[in-house]
Amino acid sequence: MDKLPNEKSIYIHSLVFCKNNGLNNTWSYFPNEKMLLGYIQYSFLQEAFYKWIYGKERMVISIPNIPVEKIILDGEKNKKISKEEADNMRRHVKMVKDCWSLPKDKLIRALQRFSRDFNRTWYGDNREFLYLKIFNTPKDLGEFVVNSSYMTTTEREFKDRIGISIPEWNNICERANKNKRDGEKFRDILLKSLTEII
Repeated sequence: MDKLPNEKSIYIHSLVFCKNNGLNNTWSYFPNEKMLLGYIQYSFLQEAFYKWIYGKERMVISIPNIPVEKIILDGEKNKKISKEEADNMRRHVKMVKDCWSLPKDKLIRALQRFSRDFNRTWYGDNREFLYLKIFNTPKDLGEFVVNSSYMTTTEREFKDRIGISIPEWNNICERANKNKRDGEKFRDILLKSLTEII
């Protein structure tokens, strides 16, 4: 997120939770669909599956720099996950890899289908779960934040945690990919404040 969001940016929210490691709550955006695809394949799945496999028994300090396929194979071979879990992990890796050959206009829809299937598979329980949501626009992300926050916070708590009111947040999200000032505010809120909301 070095650069401000623009018209081509794609937005995400991810959660990786394991009882021994706590909650990793990430809000971010990527310059385009292919960059997001690379992040999902080479970073998100690697971390999510590693923590799913090894976070049950210990705190995971770092993720080894090995392919996700090897993480899955080692977890299965060492009886850390079931065959069904390993098969689901491989299926999700394949779904992501298959996206590389898609034309740009079909890629985001395919990744959104992937994330829905991923979330249904890895909803977990009170000890661990994995979650990924993809948004087309900052406005979509902003609406999700507001709708989700209504479940757990009041408008006053929202303002106390984010530093702005819900209408101000909605305005920033509406213009985040169109002007620099709102883009900077949007990026700062994603980086510093949203983990308190959801």
